[in-house]
This record gives sequence, C-alpha cells and structure tokens, in this order.
Amino acid sequence: MKIALMGAWNTDSGASIHAELIGRAWVEKGIDLKVFSFYRHSFHGTALTKKASEEENYVTRCFTVYGVPNPEMNTAPVLDADFDVFVVEDLGMLPMANLLQIFPQIKKKAKTVNIVHDGKLSTKPEYFKFDWDHVVCFDDRYYRFLEDAYPEGKVSIIPYPSCPLVRGDQKKARKELGLPPDKKIVLLFGQASDYALNTSVVLDRLTKKYDVMLVLVTEAEKALAGFKRIKPKVAFDLKIVERSPDQDLLYKYLYAADCMIYNKPSMPIAVVGSTVFQCMGSGCPIIALESNFVYPFNREVFKYRDFYELEECLVEVFEKGPRYQAQQKAIEEYLADKSAEPTAEKFLELFEILLGRVS
Repeated sequence: MKIALMGAWNTDSGASIHAELIGRAWVEKGIDLKVFSFYRHSFHGTALTKKASEEENYVTRCFTVYGVPNPEMNTAPVLDADFDVFVVEDLGMLPMANLLQIFPQIKKKAKTVNIVHDGKLSTKPEYFKFDWDHVVCFDDRYYRFLEDAYPEGKVSIIPYPSCPLVRGDQKKARKELGLPPDKKIVLLFGQASDYALNTSVVLDRLTKKYDVMLVLVTEAEKALAGFKRIKPKVAFDLKIVERSPDQDLLYKYLYAADCMIYNKPSMPIAVVGSTVFQCMGSGCPIIALESNFVYPFNREVFKYRDFYELEECLVEVFEKGPRYQAQQKAIEEYLADKSAEPTAEKFLELFEILLGRVS
C-alpha cells in the first residue's frame, strides 16, 4: 500500500506526535509512505524537534500553516506522487484553500481520510467543503459532534496511539545526562510546564523527607520565566534545560526521572493529552491533574485534584507502593492494544476496506 500523509511532522504539536507514531509504524511494516508537511519557517507547533539534515527522506516540506497572510502550497510534490490513500492530520491547520484546488485530482487517484484533531465543529469556511471518503476521531466525545456533520457510517473512532513500551535504565540515563544518581527526580516537560509553577509548594514540602530534584525540559517561555524567578527561593534542586528534545532525548530524561508531572487544566472542548501518549511508553509514572486532557485514562496515570493528593501521589511513586505497582501493570495492558503499532494496523484495516480489498 502507498500512503500520503499531509500534516505536522517533527514538531512538538499533538498532531505531529500522532502523525509520527502511526507514520513510522507504517514504514516499519513496509508501507511506502510520503509525508507532506509545513515549511520549516511556517509550521504548527512551538518548536521543530529535528534539524533539516536529520529528517526522514520521505518528508517533503511544501506549504505554510493556515492563517498566515499569504498562504502558500507547492502542489507539485503532491500531484506528482503515487499513492493509494491520502490522509490529512489536523485539517484546520493546513492551507485548506490551496488544498481544495487540487482535491479533485487527489480524489481521482486515492481514497481520502481526515483525522480530526479539532475539539469541536470547525467554523472555518473551507473546512466542510472537502468530500472525504472517511473521517477518523479519537473517542466518543469527538464522535458525538462529528456525527452531526457527516453522513452515517463515514466517521470512525480509532483511539490516539501511545509510544510503545520501551523501558530504560535509570542509572545509565542519569549518568549520560549528568544527573545525580541518588535524588528523587521529578520531570516537567514541554508546554504543560506553563501550568506547573505552583507545584513547587508541594516539592518544597517533600524536601523534609526526600532529597528532591526538579528537572524542567522546555522552551515554553512562561514556564522558563517562572521557574528562573523562583529558583533562588526553593528548597529542592532545580535544573532547567531550555530545549525541545527529540524522542530519543525525551525518553532519556523520562528514564532518568522517578516520575513526570502533567497538569494541564480542563478546556471547554474535547482535548487529548498528546504529551501523556508520547511519554507513557517509557514506563515513567505520570502524575496528572484531573482534567479532560487525561479523559481516556484510568489506572494508567496517577490523577490528583489538589496539592494534598499530588503529594500522596509523589510519595507513592517515590516509595514504589502498591498503587505504583498497579499503575505499571496497567500501562502494559493499555499499550498492548493502543500503542503505535496496533493503532497503525487499525488504520491499515480501514484503508483496505475503503480500497475495496476487504469487506
């Protein structure tokens, strides 16, 4: 099968994480994949995670992000490519007017699939002018508003995938990162760090019992400014790493940590915590604020509602208590069916049906 995928790639956005997880799984299965993505000077997300020289040879950057003053799309790479299925990720961020102009030509040679990332019905004028062969969303929250917009049978649920479970060596990771071998290390990563400044109160309190170190890895300006401001005042060790790591470096930090805090508050639309899906495969315990960002999860993450529960979760992880053991088992059970490989397979099964190869 030959697949063309249009959307974010090698950035820190949730759409890029989704695309990379299923796209790389397809490549491992021998699929001929072509990725059409944003120009490096105009992309969706806050940071690119790979240098141009490090990108995969199947990636072509040929368009600007939606909403810029003069949107551009070099359509030749898409029109010249050979593919059976054309998939878009997060349509609302793509140059829809430009894509609409060549969409009839794409429809002539391929089945078309829209993977929806919007948390509510889009109000952008071009959004519903596309005649997709199929639409995919992540769970029942998305399905409920999409079934009002598309004909019956055209929308399917395929849950957002996680990275596969690949456990690491904590001692080795700490040595390679120059982190102390004997501290209790808490990790904050990415854009969610913007909401984490107040957790310093809990970490300060825990220093009475534990030798705590907080490692902040992000380029989020609000988080960087806040933690730099409090660094001289807190009782715990604070290490700030200003960068957006690629997957390999991110997992090294996750292996080094005793846990990661993820505390994005709820939003009034359907959302998924792509960071959780990205990090869960490391086995690093994730302690998350109870919100609709962690809607799909039960025992797979520790959830807290206030600082008292956050402290309880941190102690449970530091002591590797019974809830920690149950959480580790729950991760394994969850990822057996919802990691990148089985999710990529579910998409391939859908594509085979659309292509009329199976009923």
